[in-house]
Amino acid sequence: MHRELAIVLFVTILFKNSAARKSEEKCKEYADLVYEMENSPTLRINADSNKVSRCSVVETPLIIGGIQAKHAEFPHMAVIGYGKDVSWQCGGSIISENFILTAAHCMESPDKGPASKVRVGLINLLTPGGDMQERNVVERIKYPDYKFSVSYHDIALLKLEQPLKLNPQVRPACLEIESQLPGKSAIASGFGKTSYESSTGSNELMKVQLNYISENECKKTYAEDLGTRRLPDGLISSLFCAGIMEGGKDTCQGDSGGPLQRILAEPYCMYSIVGVTSFGKFCAFKSSPAIYTKVSCYLDWIENIVWP
Repeated sequence: MHRELAIVLFVTILFKNSAARKSEEKCKEYADLVYEMENSPTLRINADSNKVSRCSVVETPLIIGGIQAKHAEFPHMAVIGYGKDVSWQCGGSIISENFILTAAHCMESPDKGPASKVRVGLINLLTPGGDMQERNVVERIKYPDYKFSVSYHDIALLKLEQPLKLNPQVRPACLEIESQLPGKSAIASGFGKTSYESSTGSNELMKVQLNYISENECKKTYAEDLGTRRLPDGLISSLFCAGIMEGGKDTCQGDSGGPLQRILAEPYCMYSIVGVTSFGKFCAFKSSPAIYTKVSCYLDWIENIVWP
């Protein structure tokens, strides 16, 4: 009897541990969006249709400083607008047809009010192009433990008034499930300032490859903030640093809420969102990496809202 019970418990635990998360299942589902059906060029009746990839992801990005992203290279990229005369001030990521992942401090602009608009499917703010879709924001959902004066749990979801029309140029990214940072570097993308001295953000979507910075180096950079109101409990496990310690590459104002991402080996042509851009000290200065919110720490919360 005890042996049979032990076997049942073992199988139950094994099944629970091997069962895919909801976000993993959706990742595989969304991966099919990169394909379109194309009719065969033959003129015969009942000609077969071919499944054609529309992947625009650059598999091995070589980035020296920030460079402009290519059309549909980041099909999950979103830009968030505020105010009656819309000002695009934050970034975000499509994670389903109804939700955008962003930073909690991007829910509201100090001078323009709550986030009200989202645009996707564009790489230039001035000439959006035919793939651009715009939606109203109907709900802003911050992580329950987020407090505006503290830089912890800086993550939020924006619910859209109408679902996005998903296609190869506009499709969700996957969510990182690994608790340890995968690899040594990741790619940041956004419409933020391209230098600390710039007065406005970039009209073009830019990308930059950044290294993960060790916890010790990150603590050194933010030593004066540790124990203060901003980081009262120090550098907690849901925060990490990324940048180039020699300077020259970084995220900046206007990139907040945008993705720090990696290209997945599987599924094909998919990104995984490792971090959400949170805050930094300077832009691309030496020994000044930015801080990101680790997405894997918030999967349960995200899944319960986006795919209940």
